[in-house]
This record gives sequence, structure tokens and C-alpha cells, in this order.
Amino acid sequence: MSLDPDQAPRQRGLVLLSKAEKLIADLGPAIDKIPRHQRYRYAARLEDALWELVSRLIEAAASGQKSKVYRADEQIRFIHALLRHGAERKLLAPARVGEAAQQLKEIGAMVGAWRARLKA
Repeated sequence: MSLDPDQAPRQRGLVLLSKAEKLIADLGPAIDKIPRHQRYRYAARLEDALWELVSRLIEAAASGQKSKVYRADEQIRFIHALLRHGAERKLLAPARVGEAAQQLKEIGAMVGAWRARLKA
């Protein structure tokens, strides 16, 4: 089965999806080390937000709708906020947050380019 040019957003979605899944895998050990008293408040929320990003990227790639791409961008901003909060409260190591933020920035740049292409 070959892909035609009309399916280009789906291809971008697959690259974004693999980057988002890599981010989850990379953050997994750090999330597991979050103290027990914050595990079900902060850690669960962070992990759910990361999986929600994957879900939104799949929806955006499948539909190609602008609104779904914007929702994925909003989710990226939310995860950035959660990471900053984790660093401030010393729930995550600052170096680990920096690496995750860099990965998230790359995903955000790709989503931003996708948004720009949809505006044209």
C-alpha cells in the first residue's frame, strides 16, 4: 500500500507519535522515582498528560483538522507547565526536566510547522 501526497499529515503524525512515545519512555524511570506522597497526584497527572498528547497527535493525524492540531499544541504547553512544576517542587531532577523540555520543544516545533502548513 503506497501513500499519496494527500496523506502527508498522517506521515508527520507518525513521526510526532514516535517522538512522543520516546519522551514517555525516557521520562518513565524519573516518574517512577517520584516520592510516594506525590505519586498519585503529580506523577499520575504527568503520565496521563503525556499519554493524552499521544492521543491528540493520533486524532490530529487521522483527521487533519486544524482544531485537533491546535489541541495537540495546547497539550504540549500543559506538559511544559507540569515539568516546570516538577522541577520547582524538586519532584524531578532539573537535568531530566531539561532533557524532557528539549524533546517537548522539538515536538512543539513540529506541531507548529504543521499548524503553519494548515493555515496556508
